[in-house]
Amino acid sequence: MKFARNLIWFQATIALISVVLVTLALAAGFDENLERLLYAPSYALSLATGWLANRWRTRHPRVRLITIAVQLAIPLFDLVYFLIEGTLDWIITAPWSALIVTLLLLPPARTWFTPAVQESQPAPPAAV
Repeated sequence: MKFARNLIWFQATIALISVVLVTLALAAGFDENLERLLYAPSYALSLATGWLANRWRTRHPRVRLITIAVQLAIPLFDLVYFLIEGTLDWIITAPWSALIVTLLLLPPARTWFTPAVQESQPAPPAAV
C-alpha cells in the first residue's frame, strides 16, 4: 500500500509542477501553451488522486474505489488527446495507472480498506 501511495503522490507532484509551469508560461505571454490547457482535466485528476491518497488513513472502501476510477480515467483522457492531437502521453500514463490499479485490486489493498469490526469490550472493574 505504501508503494501505491508513493506512486500516486509522485504522479500528483508531477501534475502540480506541470500546472505551475503552464501558468507561468501563460503569464509570460507564450501563446503556444494555450493548447496545454486542454490537459487541465488530466492534471485535475492527478491532483485528485493525490488528495485521495491522503484520505487512505480513513480506510473507507469507497476511497479505494474512487481512486481506482480516477486512475482509470487518467489514461482515457490522454487517449482522447492522442486521438485529437496525436500526442503520445497515454503511453506513459497508461502503464503507470495500470500499475496503481493493479496494486489497489490486490487482496492486501482490499484488506487495508475493509473496516475493522470492533467488538464491544466490557468495562474494566472499578478499583476499590
